[in-house]
Amino acid sequence: MRVQFETTGGALFAALAASFGLGMVIQKQKTTAPAPVVATSARPSPQQTAAPNPVTGMTFHDEFDGKALDTQKWIDSYPDGVRTHSNHEQQYYATDGYRLQDGKLVLIGERKPQGGMPYTSGMVSSYGKFSQLYGRFEIRARFPAGKGIWPAFWLLPNDKSWPPEIDILEILGHDPTCIYFTNHWRTVAGTVQNEQGRLRGLDFSKEFHTITLVWKPDVLIWSVDGVERFRTKEHVPQKPMFVLANLAIGGDWPGFPDATTPFPAKMEIDYIRVWAL
Repeated sequence: MRVQFETTGGALFAALAASFGLGMVIQKQKTTAPAPVVATSARPSPQQTAAPNPVTGMTFHDEFDGKALDTQKWIDSYPDGVRTHSNHEQQYYATDGYRLQDGKLVLIGERKPQGGMPYTSGMVSSYGKFSQLYGRFEIRARFPAGKGIWPAFWLLPNDKSWPPEIDILEILGHDPTCIYFTNHWRTVAGTVQNEQGRLRGLDFSKEFHTITLVWKPDVLIWSVDGVERFRTKEHVPQKPMFVLANLAIGGDWPGFPDATTPFPAKMEIDYIRVWAL
């Protein structure tokens, strides 16, 4: 998920670095990346076409219709029980940082000190439960607005290497009308780079929207509400990845909450679904 200077770059948190076998703290750095592709229309134009649906079968899904988180599918932390992140994020991912309500998973950010952090929040990860190479990954959700709020839905390698990283979506709470799509990779020289697209025009805090990634061996395709918005063929990941959804609070890219930030902040997830190609 993870950094913004003039472009968005990925960075795993210091605590998780060791568990991912990195052996060092990865600092956020300004990365060189192609210029973002910006889509500004709020609604599909007649020239826009829906992304294809090249799927043969669902491999993973959660409709969140139960009373408790399905622990056959999810953990509520990063791998190895890590519950914090670098990037100067301010949340601790608490075991009570989420709830299932009315057929939705609600990730809840609160001003509540815990684990050395001033806020608690919620996340889910399929690490150790499910990972996949290629496919269609989809979420239907509504996202909170507010300065310093940073929701995301993303993929990380099952072997705990980094990068690659695919950010299916990120939203900065101070501007919920802009959604970001990013692919991260490391060059032969060791430099972390990324390519990013973004869409402006829809208010993702007002209504539920469906965000989809189609990951093929040679291309990544992002769609919003069935309309393709961004694609890239640069450095497409070639290893199985697991799914994460989280609600971060604070950090170098979104900035920090202030007196105007409404709490509790809620990321409401209707479903998460994955298909094979």
